Amino acid sequence: MPVLDSLKAALTDHLSTLVTRMTLGSSGGDASSRDGGAGTPQITATPQVTKIDDRTVAISAIFDSQLTSSQSIKELAIHGDTVLDTPAYRATFLPITKDSTNEIRVDVLMEVR
Repeated sequence: MPVLDSLKAALTDHLSTLVTRMTLGSSGGDASSRDGGAGTPQITATPQVTKIDDRTVAISAIFDSQLTSSQSIKELAIHGDTVLDTPAYRATFLPITKDSTNEIRVDVLMEVR
């Protein structure tokens, strides 16, 4: 039997309360569904979390020119209050230089299925 829509809506509400920080890191190891967390955190921002509908949460953060990293940015983790929290989401990508001459905006949509 599939999960009822009312339970998915409650899970979406709960997910939106768990996400309080977004971190860019420099390890870049492969991301997977069994990931343990951010490898080498570099800079962290407080995202805006918006419930789109009963199954979808939008998470957005801007890493402005004041937030810099001496190492290339290769990963993103969305988590609770500390980087040590198990992330709700982690992704890796090609290296980006994050210094005082640029900003990075990250938008993530998360869906409860």
